[in-house]
Amino acid sequence: MIIVSLNIRGGGSRAKRKRVGYHIQKGEVDICFVQETKLSGIDFNIVKELWGDNQVEWSHLVANGASGGILTMWKKDFFNLSFSFSGEGFFGLCVEKDGKRIYFVNVYASCDLTTRKITWDRLYDLKNNNFKGSWCIGGDFNSISSLEGRIGMSTRSYRREITIFKEFIEEMELVDLPTIGGKFTWIKINGKTMSRLDRFLLSESFIEDWKVDGQHIGERDMSDHAPIWLKDNRKYWGPKPFKFNNMWFKHEDFDIFVEEDFDIFRMKWL
Repeated sequence: MIIVSLNIRGGGSRAKRKRVGYHIQKGEVDICFVQETKLSGIDFNIVKELWGDNQVEWSHLVANGASGGILTMWKKDFFNLSFSFSGEGFFGLCVEKDGKRIYFVNVYASCDLTTRKITWDRLYDLKNNNFKGSWCIGGDFNSISSLEGRIGMSTRSYRREITIFKEFIEEMELVDLPTIGGKFTWIKINGKTMSRLDRFLLSESFIEDWKVDGQHIGERDMSDHAPIWLKDNRKYWGPKPFKFNNMWFKHEDFDIFVEEDFDIFRMKWL
């Protein structure tokens, strides 16, 4: 499973959409979370332009004026959609895949701490009031979880923000996996201020089921936010090696066992 999340800071320009689409298509993505589309409406032509072909399904929240907007796209028939849900700053999907229930949530949280807390509380309520399943919450949280998550500005005023965000992560029983390829996901245009605002938060069952080993920070391109990638680590290394112990040679029936086993193997292929 390959998932990417990116804040595009507006998708009104066709040239920009093509650039975003290039990164999505290059990564052979299964699911894509897009934040800050700044679009009052999204049709199939826009989605196809981003995804690259028509083998895609999607759902979205429209922007509020010239700000906000969330788009979630996924490979057609990649999972069975049970229902969708939304609230202040998020859009989610409850799906069934390979016999497992998964909640995918695309987040674009407010810059206002009070409003962000409403988002965290609503997601916590949803988790407690729905059937159990794995959770994958990704996007632009507009929050840091530690003082090391921001440089270039005073961190004194962010202590309450950090406490509230960490409490949300703990209450939701989610894991913020280590980053690979970088540390900060948002960089101010002058390059002096950096923050880790974008991330994936995952339940332990999701990490185990899909063998996720970290979240990869990509290179910034068409936005001041970097894309975040989740990739499973279930690689096929070929047939499992046969383990042989030299002490087996000492067993009195070893030669007989090998001869009989070889005859059975040979008969299967004749």
